[in-house]
Amino acid sequence: MSWLRVGAAFMALSAASYAWAAPPEDVLGQPVAQSTGKASGRAVPKLGAAGPGAARAYGKALSGLAPEGRSLTRGAKETQVYQQASPSVVLIVTRDGLGSGVLVGADGRIVTNLHVVGDYAEVGVVFKPKVEGAAIAEADVKTAKVLRRDEVADLALIQVSEVPAQARPLAIAPAATVQVGADVHAIGHPKGQSWTYTRGIVSQIRRDYEWDTESRLQHKATVIQTQTPINPGNSGGPLIDDGLQVIGINSFKGQGEGMNYAVSAEDVTAFLARKTDRTTTVTAAREACESKTLDEQPSTRPKGVRYRVDSDCDGKADYEVMEPDDKREALSVAYDDDGDGRIDTVILDADRDGKPDMAVYDTDGDGKIDLRGDYRNGEEEPYRYVRVKG
Repeated sequence: MSWLRVGAAFMALSAASYAWAAPPEDVLGQPVAQSTGKASGRAVPKLGAAGPGAARAYGKALSGLAPEGRSLTRGAKETQVYQQASPSVVLIVTRDGLGSGVLVGADGRIVTNLHVVGDYAEVGVVFKPKVEGAAIAEADVKTAKVLRRDEVADLALIQVSEVPAQARPLAIAPAATVQVGADVHAIGHPKGQSWTYTRGIVSQIRRDYEWDTESRLQHKATVIQTQTPINPGNSGGPLIDDGLQVIGINSFKGQGEGMNYAVSAEDVTAFLARKTDRTTTVTAAREACESKTLDEQPSTRPKGVRYRVDSDCDGKADYEVMEPDDKREALSVAYDDDGDGRIDTVILDADRDGKPDMAVYDTDGDGKIDLRGDYRNGEEEPYRYVRVKG
């Protein structure tokens, strides 16, 4: 798993030689503008065969390997829940991003979301350091095998061969213990902020709930709707009751404020009892989905054309491509990676050959570059990541 090596990635930013029509700070942190023009018939410039998705996600995963602060709690009960449960929550890292997981067996079995591990046979797992907020070293990353998948409930079971002494399995709660209005707790790694604690209440229990994800799989399960704040990076982590029992696996956010969902302990128990994988169908509307240009509009800074593109057929812009008129200036692709409505990732194609040359990431939402990725030889992922000093 050489892709987990992080040693050379954290160094000072060196000067880039790419011609950029406008400073990245003019793009990062800006709201994602939705389509206001007419659909364009022109082909959108492409940036690499697989697109920049893997690069921007892996950049965030790499950045997330370093804890950036202590998790905050609010009272004696909350402090106790965090202290006792957090060693059982792991950070999961793949080429495609990062997520969370929870230890459920003394033999190293860990439950997470299927969309966290994807199609990989092995993933990287990091247990919480003994010292709160301590940095993570390469030696802390353990290899976990993916044992079983459940496409229907969006669950996966992985296993590490060695478990630290301070990490003890958390019990899966009986379904009858979950009550609307009850206090619940979540621990995970939202936006790379490792071992973050949040607290909320159960809003409702929704049976046979259907949803789909970017993987285009149609999911169905009993889910627990909560007001417990979660964000990208919390996926796969536990939703815990006051008795330190896992009542769900935090899985996705809905439209609107405080609409967060966890796959229920009932489904987790059923998943663990199965001996084989379970498959589901691909969402029909997305199966035939092809990226399409919603509109093209003239730009004055820089002078050129800006395209807004819908990549998942929901009628909304997912990213925008900037094509300056001056051929000496780089083609750029801007994304909102964490779904907060603001651009946090920009990828550059300096010579416009359809291959990315550099990517910059705003990992903390302040509109400034925090991480840079450098490409070479047309590879789909940066060969080097550089931490940018503020």
